[in-house]
Amino acid sequence: MTGAARVLLAVVVWQLLALTAWAASEVEPVRLRVPLPQLVPVSVHKLQGAYSGFDVSLPVPERWDVREAVLTFPYVNSTALLRENSRLVVELNGHPLAQVVLDPLSPEGRVSVRLPARLLTPGYNELSFKVSQHYALECEDPTAPELWTTLKLDEAVLDWTVSLKPVPLRLSALPTVVFDPANPRPEKVHIAVASPSAKDAERAVMAASAAALRFSYRPVEFSVSDRLEPGRDNVLVGTPDFLPRILGDAAPKPDGAYLEVRHMPGLDGSEDDARGGVDPTHALILVSGPDEAAVEKALRALAFLSFPFPDTASTIVQEVRLPQVGPYEARGMLRLDRTYTFQDLGFSSVTFRGYRPAPSVLRFRLPSDILIKPHKYAALSLHVAYSAGMREDSVLTLFLNGKFFSSIPLSEKAGASYEGYSISFPTYLLRPGDNELAFHAVLTPLITGQCAQVQTQHLLLTVFDDSTLHVPGISHWAELPDLGLFFKDGFPFARIPDGREAALYLPQADFAALEAAVNLVGLMSQKTGYPPVGLRVRDALPKEPSVNVIAVGSLDALPGDLLQSAPYHLVQPVRASYPVASPPRSESPEGEGWINRWLRRALGRFSRPQESPVVRFARADQTGGLSPDRAALMEYRLPGTSDRTLLVLTAHDAKTVARAARSLWDFETQGACRGDLALFDWEGPRTRVQSLRVSQTYRVGSLTPLTRLDFFVYTYPWAFALSVLAALALVSYLVYRLLRRYRRRRLGESEA
Repeated sequence: MTGAARVLLAVVVWQLLALTAWAASEVEPVRLRVPLPQLVPVSVHKLQGAYSGFDVSLPVPERWDVREAVLTFPYVNSTALLRENSRLVVELNGHPLAQVVLDPLSPEGRVSVRLPARLLTPGYNELSFKVSQHYALECEDPTAPELWTTLKLDEAVLDWTVSLKPVPLRLSALPTVVFDPANPRPEKVHIAVASPSAKDAERAVMAASAAALRFSYRPVEFSVSDRLEPGRDNVLVGTPDFLPRILGDAAPKPDGAYLEVRHMPGLDGSEDDARGGVDPTHALILVSGPDEAAVEKALRALAFLSFPFPDTASTIVQEVRLPQVGPYEARGMLRLDRTYTFQDLGFSSVTFRGYRPAPSVLRFRLPSDILIKPHKYAALSLHVAYSAGMREDSVLTLFLNGKFFSSIPLSEKAGASYEGYSISFPTYLLRPGDNELAFHAVLTPLITGQCAQVQTQHLLLTVFDDSTLHVPGISHWAELPDLGLFFKDGFPFARIPDGREAALYLPQADFAALEAAVNLVGLMSQKTGYPPVGLRVRDALPKEPSVNVIAVGSLDALPGDLLQSAPYHLVQPVRASYPVASPPRSESPEGEGWINRWLRRALGRFSRPQESPVVRFARADQTGGLSPDRAALMEYRLPGTSDRTLLVLTAHDAKTVARAARSLWDFETQGACRGDLALFDWEGPRTRVQSLRVSQTYRVGSLTPLTRLDFFVYTYPWAFALSVLAALALVSYLVYRLLRRYRRRRLGESEA
């Protein structure tokens, strides 16, 4: 064999070996089906007019290597359309991908559109739906009501074929790659600690909250044990006496608060798989230090690692200085009696184009314990501009939480610009928690009619982001128990977002119970947007009189006296309450006199969103209670206190408690939890929830003197009327005495 042949053979063998190694290291693609509403807030959308469109932002995680993506959605079009001239176009980042003929003889259809991987970039991609629809070849009115196509985007699905990219070995990748909020599927993260003790539970809670915060509003399920879990990202927390039990000789020996990111051990848990003993697609995050104080410092640094820095695989944390946080300072929550620009609230200037453009929505959050009163008003100061050539019936309408409350006429034919256009609206349109202010524009061209050349491209309206929203001062006064408030912003346990007013009570040293607590507190932290650095974890019932308590554990582990005041007494003997059909609550109670009615009309009515309707119960003491495959979430007044709250998550065994806690990441499950009792059971992967309010209510918060007087007047009108009469009688008597004394003095002077 010649030298050239030997060289050629060596090259071929080397390429074969390289190809074999690449094939061994290649991760098999995963196929995922994700409903579009899980990715973006979409529902049924109607495209009207001759030309119309609708855009959504499609998230693609930095971590995904997208091989293929197929969007499938149903639609319905008008039967009045011309088949030859009516089209639905789907675009991705400005590139047309599909054109669908809108056939009046087949008005219902289903479209499957392939989204090329080369056009899908990490981050958010613009997915556009545009229609051109006509009912006549000539003399057509582009605003005719029969020009419509409805997209059923609430039924749309995206079929992904993806593989995971290797995790970059740098800490700056944690908030952008590992814990990516653009990830559309529920993530699973494992926390490894030495034991289920209170100290390790506190560490596990902090580590889980750090991950939950980076995922923003995306669901993430946590598991907890004293070993690593292959096939997912892991956070390993502990001192140098624990880490070698997991990592052996590869364990770090830090001399300070230590953070490091590595690749996970092999997919099968072994150290000698085809990828050299590691799984490069999942991260192993090490949190350690030479002592407990250093570990806590490293955990705090991890919890606040919200910016992609540093670009090293490890770091020694010298010091962590936390920002000051006060009550009601959760993420995105508005402070009361303040004025905010739309830009402050994350709303950018938006321009509406065409005849009936898609609405634009401003979202903001209010504290969940606000006391809404009818005579309070919030105010908008809008900066808007619209183009010339519009008919005088053009209008910008405003909706708050789906309710119309005002409109701006766009009646100037030459166009106009308004700065400081003031609109006031009553605060009873607001609601505790999330609010939506929607702008709907109806822009009509000046020239319309049969056989007229109708232009719609000049129809423009801009709402600028220097417009402002003023929220008036509102008292904090909530009616508890109410599980719904916990799922809004963690109230009352996270009234101060760092959790310093709450304690986590774990009566059993069990990893399953700890897993349940980690998921529950991680969810609460995600709601507030702040890590629970002030939350105390106890293995005995906290005695501090000023804390609210979250208790997690099986029924036999929880103290019996703690469950005595529960809505349902779930241990023997079982005490149950069964709702009985009741008449609706009336504005004027039976037998109310004319004074009460007059006072209510004169003073208005407190609007209390938390107030529940009157429900009557049949109560029974019985045997038999919660089945082994059901769990209960209960909220009620902490025994021995007047205004502190106890939240209990329990079941017959800790594994069922953990399953219930993981189920709470589902938004539908959260929305179904109301009142003071929620019972969970499962039908396959689906969680079923039955909610009820049983306990007597109590109120927490503080009222201003004026609000307290207002509340007293509404709640006790007869007492108020008697108080006023008594005050008038006293004033009249005092005036009478003064006049009498004055008269005597005058008479005495005249006699002298």
